[in-house]
Amino acid sequence: MSIFQPAPTSAPDRAFLWLRQQIAALPWDREAFLSENAIAEASGISRTPVREALLRLEASGLLRRVPHKGAYIPALTETDIQEIMEVRQVIGEWATRKVAADGLVPADDLEALVLEQEQHLADPVKFIECDITFHQRIVHAAGNPTLAQVYDSQRFKQERLGIQAVLAGLGRSETVLLEHRAIVQAIRDGDPERAAEAVRSHIHSTRSVLGARRTS
Repeated sequence: MSIFQPAPTSAPDRAFLWLRQQIAALPWDREAFLSENAIAEASGISRTPVREALLRLEASGLLRRVPHKGAYIPALTETDIQEIMEVRQVIGEWATRKVAADGLVPADDLEALVLEQEQHLADPVKFIECDITFHQRIVHAAGNPTLAQVYDSQRFKQERLGIQAVLAGLGRSETVLLEHRAIVQAIRDGDPERAAEAVRSHIHSTRSVLGARRTS
């Protein structure tokens, strides 16, 4: 079964998806302004559903709406990145360690997600959607709804950073697959410390790629 949701059918949902993809593809250290008219013309969707989509994205913290104009998309700062990575590492290590110790998620399920991710090497947006789903599967399986909610609140910013990391090239996507498989194998072996270390290594390598892209 695909990990992706069915294609949106309503105009607001299509506008939301279109905008989210545009924002995710924007380099993390750049800001942008999109007028409602420009969004409607580029997406082929009328202004009313575009406006609804902007409200949803504003609620997620991805942009700020400017009355009668459109949307301001801020650049992410080094502080933003540090906070996102700390959330990913602290919660990710805890969840992966618990899942590996208690067998809370079948390793075969996680491997299936990695296999699906591998099918999207040529599409950075879908590749990172798979990436996020993989980690969310582990976090949610660990059974702490409060921590899962904190983790999920970073989803869109994670998506934006993740896309930039794989666009940095140098085989990053293939490296991500190897890192995910190391996590899966540690969970399969029931080794919580090795699982946590695999997550830690994965987060650190992502951070290194983003730092290199920032200074290039």
